[in-house]
Amino acid sequence: MFDTKENKGYNQFYMIYKIQNYKNKLIEKAYKEGVKDFNKFFNMNWIYGKPNVCVLKNRKEIDLVSQHKTERWIVGFGRPGERTVYILDNKNMVKESSHRKHSDKKYSSLIKHELCHVFYDFVSGGYHNPIWLTEGVSIYLAGQIKEKKPINKFSTFLKFYKHGGSGVYAESGTAVKLLVDNFGKKKLLKLISISKEAKNNKGFVKLFKKIYGFDLNYKNFNDLLD
Repeated sequence: MFDTKENKGYNQFYMIYKIQNYKNKLIEKAYKEGVKDFNKFFNMNWIYGKPNVCVLKNRKEIDLVSQHKTERWIVGFGRPGERTVYILDNKNMVKESSHRKHSDKKYSSLIKHELCHVFYDFVSGGYHNPIWLTEGVSIYLAGQIKEKKPINKFSTFLKFYKHGGSGVYAESGTAVKLLVDNFGKKKLLKLISISKEAKNNKGFVKLFKKIYGFDLNYKNFNDLLD
């Protein structure tokens, strides 16, 4: 956990902290399961220097680590170039966030979701666009699709290329699942590994078609859904 102070005079964020070991069986179990599953999916054997998990006790600490005022739906995140994921303390989830329907199972999925982003970074070379793909892979592999409303028709996920938001989570996990179920994970991993070659969304659309053989649009994804 962190001991923190905020520079209110300049409306900036900084931290002075000390590291303390934090024992939590729920987090430890989710961590071990996640690392095992992600090593298998991403064809990795990550043994040494594995990701760290830092538990933040409240919204103030989340804001201090993020270095900006965060929206209350944000309860877990990572920072570019780091192998550390940050999550809100389980016991303060309802009090310090907008998540009202909470459980240990959801918290376990949250930990796996954030860990998955670190594995994704290795395959992508630290490239995070499109956001829908990054988040979709984590939602799919963390088993969070079952927590979402079933998708009857895709209409929003492709909007999230460079910028995210709470709306990116609704459809992206199911979109990734359809790609894996219909075409296998090899093509998906190839797409992730070369995504950095796309300078913009138009470039990514070309990469997608090169790998999957069809245009990246809602119609084709809805056809897969049907």
